[in-house]
Amino acid sequence: MSDCLIVGGGVIGMMTARYLALAGADVTIIDKQECGRESSWAGGGIISPLYPWHYDDLTNDLSQASQLVYEDLCSEIYANTGIDPEYIRSGLLMLDEYDSDSAKKWMKKYDITYTPHEQGALFENIAQVRNPRLIQALKADIIDKGVKVLENIQAQSLITNADSVEGVNTDKNSIFADNVIVCSGAWSSEWLELKDDIFPMKGQMIVIESVNNLEHIVLDQGRYIIPRKDGKTLVGSTMQDVGFDRSTDKEVMDSLFDFASQRVPNIKNNRIIHHWSGFRPASKSGRVILGRDDKYNNLYINTGHFRNGLNMAPESAKRILQLIETFA
Repeated sequence: MSDCLIVGGGVIGMMTARYLALAGADVTIIDKQECGRESSWAGGGIISPLYPWHYDDLTNDLSQASQLVYEDLCSEIYANTGIDPEYIRSGLLMLDEYDSDSAKKWMKKYDITYTPHEQGALFENIAQVRNPRLIQALKADIIDKGVKVLENIQAQSLITNADSVEGVNTDKNSIFADNVIVCSGAWSSEWLELKDDIFPMKGQMIVIESVNNLEHIVLDQGRYIIPRKDGKTLVGSTMQDVGFDRSTDKEVMDSLFDFASQRVPNIKNNRIIHHWSGFRPASKSGRVILGRDDKYNNLYINTGHFRNGLNMAPESAKRILQLIETFA
């Protein structure tokens, strides 16, 4: 029996496993497929909310604290695994909203400044990682730290006794632990009763072959263009409340390509080399669900991060650790 059983092996689950393992916990993590292959793999990797003033204080606090540790975190994982998460402080060029009243109020509160740019506002300290490489590195790192990773196992229900949880029933067997942490992303409400339901919000993205003159992330009208280390350019992303429909469509692909071409003109001469979709874990309230469960004293919830799971993962994990008194 483990000290902690984590259900969900995305960036939130694996980061939580890492913090717990470093604190001395015996950790098991289960995932319904291969760890990190859903939202964590599919996203853009920007280590910041796109428009932070759209979010509540918790989202901003989690993101701000995570931004402070991400560079060192990526360096540690890279040194331990040999897998480079490709952390790059590329800066973010915002073309809209930066001069709104809500943006100005937020920047004053968090002491954030930008450099004026001919197209908008350049937030020079915004960084990015390459999601698949971060996920690969993080998985290798937690395994090295003794975390037991069990894949292709579907959680089905909690094993409960009065006001505590003893483990989780899965489609394979029952797994027991002293503490259970739910990090199931968009699937959390499928097997667990939550006061704030979680549902999938699909996003579609594309990658365009090498574009040589794009230096910064570009953000406009809720969509972004991200220059990768190898020269390729990622463009995203849409917002579609369509359940777990994983399909992609040419109309969306063309709209993303047109969006990028209008802002980086030489992109239009390049070809799209990949088009995919992912499911963000959205909550009905629009808030992150992070904390101890109201009913069961050893059940913890870490989900509902919507578009910001990657950029909030380190601090979200740290706060779960602080709640589990044995390892705090």
